[in-house]
Amino acid sequence: MSSKAYLFLMLVVALVARLAALYLFPQIYFPDDSAYTIAGGQLFNGGMIKIDNVMPLHPIFYYIVNIVTSIKVANIFISMMTVLAVYYLSKAIFDNELVSRVASLVWAVYPHAIFYSITGLTETLYVFILLMVFFFLYRKQFIIASILIVLSILHRPTLDLIAPIIVFVFSYYVHSLSRRETLKNVTIYILVYVAMMGPWWVHQYAKYDQFVRLNLGDGIVLYAGNNALNKSGGGVNSDKGVDFDVSWLENIDNPIEKNQALKEQAYKYIIDNKVQFLKMSTVKFVRFWRLWPYSSIYESPFYIAMSLVSYGVVLILFLLYIVRHIREHYRRVGPILILIGYLSLVHMVLISSIRYRFPIEPFLIIFASFLSVSYWNKRLNNE
Repeated sequence: MSSKAYLFLMLVVALVARLAALYLFPQIYFPDDSAYTIAGGQLFNGGMIKIDNVMPLHPIFYYIVNIVTSIKVANIFISMMTVLAVYYLSKAIFDNELVSRVASLVWAVYPHAIFYSITGLTETLYVFILLMVFFFLYRKQFIIASILIVLSILHRPTLDLIAPIIVFVFSYYVHSLSRRETLKNVTIYILVYVAMMGPWWVHQYAKYDQFVRLNLGDGIVLYAGNNALNKSGGGVNSDKGVDFDVSWLENIDNPIEKNQALKEQAYKYIIDNKVQFLKMSTVKFVRFWRLWPYSSIYESPFYIAMSLVSYGVVLILFLLYIVRHIREHYRRVGPILILIGYLSLVHMVLISSIRYRFPIEPFLIIFASFLSVSYWNKRLNNE
């Protein structure tokens, strides 16, 4: 079967799987959905997002899509396109047709990908953008990659601090470009960053009367993960307990002062409770890599089984890949491993959830697919 025919088949499989999930679970809803709807409406109707902890791209996307169709339909389509992104990124990394086909097949039927595609959350679009960032970096298209990186930051600020390092590593180590070329590529990224973030900075200055580079969400996630109430490592008050309480902020009206107060209280807690902080960091690390969701809503045998036979298998194969192949590939896959390590460390400090792990799961699948194909080829050769 030709590559085009195979990819068309994978798109059909992905579409059927996601439509079936939408039919079976039509009422999946998260509180974030309302926030994006409100923020998008505020931006288009009043010119300013009044919610303090969102970035602008997803509310814009959410608002426009809901005019034309629905966010779930759009996310299903993007999730299908991510099948193609996984295929071509796999090809860019390993230049192996079979690895690319296996990885794209896994993503087409991957339960976590299907689940997020029928929600209004940021994950589906963010993962697609992230994979395209790495695809163009592997292709030495640094201008396009830089534009996509900043779009990802305007969507979710995950890459904000680490992006220049990833660009540097790709240029200098993966592609072995000269120092001059590497400096040029990093400079291009910085210029693109400033140009594309500029309108958002203007928006934030008009809103707060001072410079706010991203949003005011850093305080709450730092505090939620580092306070005396948090025993789970998460940051959402649920049926399993209360992770944080911000009632003490009621007398502070200024949002920037609130954000700063949250950060100061979190820093104080960390300094005064170093042992507990280290203990909770371990809890958060385990929760980040947890085999099935933490919420009691998803602790039924069905959800646990689906997670174990999908993510559980992928995780084991990824770890085996690291053991068996990292020495021969470390230069080529180094930026991906930096991203994986960075997100693991960040969520050991802030709040943790498998939701925050989801953006790196396509990479785990690609590595797992390489290991599987290598093992299969070795068996055939031995026979």
